[in-house]
Amino acid sequence: MGIVFRGARPADAAALAGLVEELGYPTAPQVLEQRLQQLLADLDQAVFVAEEDGELQGWIHVQEFRSLASEPCGLVTGLVVAPAARRRGLGRELLAAAEDWVRARGLASIRLRSRVARAGAHAFYQRLGYEIAKEQLQFRKSL
Repeated sequence: MGIVFRGARPADAAALAGLVEELGYPTAPQVLEQRLQQLLADLDQAVFVAEEDGELQGWIHVQEFRSLASEPCGLVTGLVVAPAARRRGLGRELLAAAEDWVRARGLASIRLRSRVARAGAHAFYQRLGYEIAKEQLQFRKSL
């Protein structure tokens, strides 16, 4: 049957939870399903998946980002491909789906963030034409 790229569905939650864990963020499937349902209800967000023979092999989450300091743009907030499915073009196709979504919204650019330690991901993005725009620290405070 091959690989199918499609929008995520609530029924994908358990498989998505396993892939989210690949990024280092363990999440219970029930929690992820609630998050996914909220994202799918928001027209400024999209989640696309790569499915092969009924198994999810990857996903990408993209959203419209608005700021007082810059023009609206697309923002990829997560991209992961299962280890066994890497180096087969799935990440490239998922990123292309996100870029198409951003273009369809009339936005002129797309951004993403990547941890400093993910050198392989950095090389992947640069091969696809992404440039390092800046380096920064992320701060967090529990409330």
